Amino acid sequence: MSSRARGSTSNGEDDDDEMDIDSDIPSRPTEAVPAELVRDAPNWLSAVRNLRETDVIILLTPVVIPISQIPTDTSDPFEPLGRSLAKRHSRVRQIPYTQRNGITSTHLGFIKRGHVIILCFAPDPSQQLQQEFAEVTFAVSDNKPCIIVVCCKPTDISQALLFPTVIQTIDYSPSALEATAALIFGEGSQPLGGRAPEPTNEAQQQPRLWAVEQWNEVRDMASVVSLWNECISSRFTTDQGTLASLLRRPGYAKHYVVREPRHGEILGFCATYLSYVDKEGENLIASLAALLVRSSSRQQGIGLSLHNHAISQLKRTRGVIRLQLGSTFPRIFYGPPSEMHLNEEWFRRRGWQLNKPDVPGQGQIVRDMILDFADWRHSEEHPRQKTVIFRLCTQEDMVSVLEIVETTSARQAKMGWYDQYLSLMNGPNVKDVILGIENDNVVAIALTYTPSCGSQIASNLPWAGRIGNDIGGVTCICIPSPTHDSVIFGLLDASVENLQSQGMTKMFLDGVANDSDLFMQLGFREWAQYRDVWKDI
Repeated sequence: MSSRARGSTSNGEDDDDEMDIDSDIPSRPTEAVPAELVRDAPNWLSAVRNLRETDVIILLTPVVIPISQIPTDTSDPFEPLGRSLAKRHSRVRQIPYTQRNGITSTHLGFIKRGHVIILCFAPDPSQQLQQEFAEVTFAVSDNKPCIIVVCCKPTDISQALLFPTVIQTIDYSPSALEATAALIFGEGSQPLGGRAPEPTNEAQQQPRLWAVEQWNEVRDMASVVSLWNECISSRFTTDQGTLASLLRRPGYAKHYVVREPRHGEILGFCATYLSYVDKEGENLIASLAALLVRSSSRQQGIGLSLHNHAISQLKRTRGVIRLQLGSTFPRIFYGPPSEMHLNEEWFRRRGWQLNKPDVPGQGQIVRDMILDFADWRHSEEHPRQKTVIFRLCTQEDMVSVLEIVETTSARQAKMGWYDQYLSLMNGPNVKDVILGIENDNVVAIALTYTPSCGSQIASNLPWAGRIGNDIGGVTCICIPSPTHDSVIFGLLDASVENLQSQGMTKMFLDGVANDSDLFMQLGFREWAQYRDVWKDI
């Protein structure tokens, strides 16, 4: 993590003192030193823990002598606090102040634009706190949360108790400042005493930043499969061959691990993908497809380190217009599975919204469904329209099919569909596409697959084949214009017939966001439920 001087602020004012904290570049891990909440009368720490992604923390820090006391050391001793805050909330602005000049008009400008103010003191034992700095800060803060952090050995800080929210640390060492950030965000604290306590297992498990490295398939595959099956419910249990096929996407995937420093054991794993949005090949959707941490190693910052590093790398990729929590194709998970316990507050602090089940991208419920052909009730309840003919696609149809899929998927924001159909062009699996034709116009399109069909879609959507070898699937159902339900039902009926002719006894339907009740009336049942989570850049 780095801090660098910036020449301008968000409104164009020059200020050489501002430092923009980059929350995504890992730093060397440090051990936490005690930090104690002395007072929080207005419960302002709760407000900090509920900041919106766009809210800004203003961090005011004193210019002090580095703890190392080495003459050539010109680093800012409070930079670690900025880093530690930024790994928990991305928008942090650190502005140093001097004892001589105090809080200047430059600082006041930042205070007025911020949403939370953190004012740090590092008093010499022979000095009193310069209360006027805090008083000026409070006077212009307009009742925003203001947190006073006093960095000194445990002494009488009754002066600081005049202010509503006060934290005291034992000093301003990097580990003490990391503990302060953890305390501010509700991630634990240590009692203050005459000296730092001896290291304990509990102290060693304080959140910190870990070194993140790119995974090596040959070395790491077996360990990642073990980690997967430890962390994921039995519904999504997989074997090494299937998981390797999902992860092996040269040029479109990067995966990361955190290792135990001494023995190299994998403690956490993160999978990411890039997918093209359309045929132009300029816009990409970036997917954080899986984030796994061993149960015995949680609450230590491993997931945070992986998340921040992965998001940082994805954002740096030219053309990325959307970040997804989950993946399009290959589809590991559509989004976070509802049956998995997630710390929603943890994800919310990183800008992901998961609690709006009716809003796309903010937790909308999406289902994978499965149909036993013995339960299929379309024929008797919804006979096909005679004006619509359903048949298999041919190579001659593919140009018009791709045009329809491109325009329809763009209009309906169905990311990655175009590539799935394009992969069939000029190949033997073009017959896996089902068409609905009315008056010589294509009015409905669906893509079917079986575990052994050999097409890209079968490896991109693995769960049908994992459930059983007699289970096929239908996906990327494309209806270019509003139409009667009977057209959709007829398309599904034709898909059932096509899969039955290949020996399948069940059909997997992925990504149902609406009308799940209607599908259940036709004989489908829910297999898995996810939350659709993404954010546009």
